[in-house]
Amino acid sequence: MAELKTLDLRPGGQTAHVWQGGNADSPALLFLHPITGIPRWGDALESLANDFHVIAPYQPGWGPAKDDLPGVRDALDLVLFNVDLLNTLGVGSAHVVGVSIGAWIGAEIAAIRPDAVQSLTLINPLGLWSENHPGEDPFAQHPGFPTAVLFSDPDKRNELLMAERDPMDAYVTELLDLRASAKFLWPIPDTGVGRRLVRIDTRTLIATSEHDNLVASEMGDIWRAAIPGAQSVEIADSGHIADLEAPEALAELVRSFALEGVTA
Repeated sequence: MAELKTLDLRPGGQTAHVWQGGNADSPALLFLHPITGIPRWGDALESLANDFHVIAPYQPGWGPAKDDLPGVRDALDLVLFNVDLLNTLGVGSAHVVGVSIGAWIGAEIAAIRPDAVQSLTLINPLGLWSENHPGEDPFAQHPGFPTAVLFSDPDKRNELLMAERDPMDAYVTELLDLRASAKFLWPIPDTGVGRRLVRIDTRTLIATSEHDNLVASEMGDIWRAAIPGAQSVEIADSGHIADLEAPEALAELVRSFALEGVTA
């Protein structure tokens, strides 16, 4: 049974809102959410909890942590937040899985605190910029359905992101999550992580989605070339938010790579 807990982190003193599921004796897995946050404990996390102790925090600025954004200045603050969370939970290191903006955060953790990362899976990573492969601008969409571009079919926004939630609460959360993402990715989503990727010496897998409107497969190649020894794979029939659109494919990919070192 998954639980959403509120924790006081040490030594940083921040508050973390974090989902946990699976057996605490299983390998630890830190899940770093996409632009859309964690709308619910979904199928991907439930599937991963069969093999891992899943730790899925809301990053500062997202969801119930919406008021914590002003305290985050840069990538280092996000790295320290996540490392402090692992330390508070008594987890020395974890398999790290990031989707979208979460993949950027995961790469920063692996570059700055490699001791905290057992394996690294980056799914549709944002944070690098190429004029040749710019992708859609997630912050320049119709205000009535601002995250529809993140899905392979715009109708999947309602089905996968907004369903089973109070419509107004879901819409306000959607806008606030975009606000948090914009702090790091607007106007040009170049976070500077490219200068640090060469420092990553953790087993790394780059996955891109077949129908991603933001991250072209060529961007996956750029990430793979920048990280020594990284492998790459494509997720079929999915858009940018692969944890919602292709939950079992994502979970199987992570299981195979994290536990066995092979791509599914």
